[in-house]
Amino acid sequence: MEPDVKQPQAVAPQVFAGIPQHRFTTISINAPTEVKAVKSLENRTVEQLTQERLEELWNELVTRNQDDEKFCNLLADKKVELKNNNLFNIQVSNYYFDSQFREYQGRILGFLREMTGNESLRFNVAVVAEHVEHKAYLPREKFDEMVKVNPAMLSLRKLFPDIDF
Repeated sequence: MEPDVKQPQAVAPQVFAGIPQHRFTTISINAPTEVKAVKSLENRTVEQLTQERLEELWNELVTRNQDDEKFCNLLADKKVELKNNNLFNIQVSNYYFDSQFREYQGRILGFLREMTGNESLRFNVAVVAEHVEHKAYLPREKFDEMVKVNPAMLSLRKLFPDIDF
């Protein structure tokens, strides 16, 4: 009879606030033989993000970047909405802003991650199309608008077929 030998099991890394807990090391360019330990994520305090805190950080991001007019104008009147602890939506009015937010994604997330300590923050850009009222300019369009208001205009037009709408 052979004694029971336990096989070593792979230990899954612990996850704290969506951040995998690994120990990282770096190698210095100046001294390649010297290995430095990178900050451990285990002892990092992660702030629980709330809607109010997200809006406060968003406004702080705008005020800190007053010198970059393009970036500041991009962020200025956008609505941010927290979906869960690590994901928030930015509502924009058209697809141009979507591409602009992709361009500044690193800068935005870098600031928010630094301020909250949460490295797993992400955002989605939601394009919210606003309903634009169509104005009638052509004679046919004006007549159609009048028919919507007063359907009796069709019977009047039938009485006078020679009058152009």
